Amino acid sequence: MKWLAFFAIAFAVSCSYKVGNFKEVSLEAPTNLEVVGTGTVEGSECGFTILNTWYDQSIAAATRDALSKAPGATGLKDVTIKGKHGVWIVLNCVYVEGTPVVEKAAGKKK
Repeated sequence: MKWLAFFAIAFAVSCSYKVGNFKEVSLEAPTNLEVVGTGTVEGSECGFTILNTWYDQSIAAATRDALSKAPGATGLKDVTIKGKHGVWIVLNCVYVEGTPVVEKAAGKKK
């Protein structure tokens, strides 16, 4: 019976929509960016948690996944990063969404 109570408490404690230390960051982007396609793209990186390894997934891998959905794009601008998780030993995901861009070449020198 104690095990059942332990798992019930563990389940109740681990259920949360927002966990993590994500902060909003604003950077000055280069001015020579050209938008690729229309709209935004989203990529994700998901994995299983074991004893509270929250958001152990890679933001870089989620970014690569998003870029693979926009052929020719080399980066993202106006990026939003989200993290979502379920219950212990269940799927956790990091999502990256942004506008795909490519850096325009500088003018030719004579």
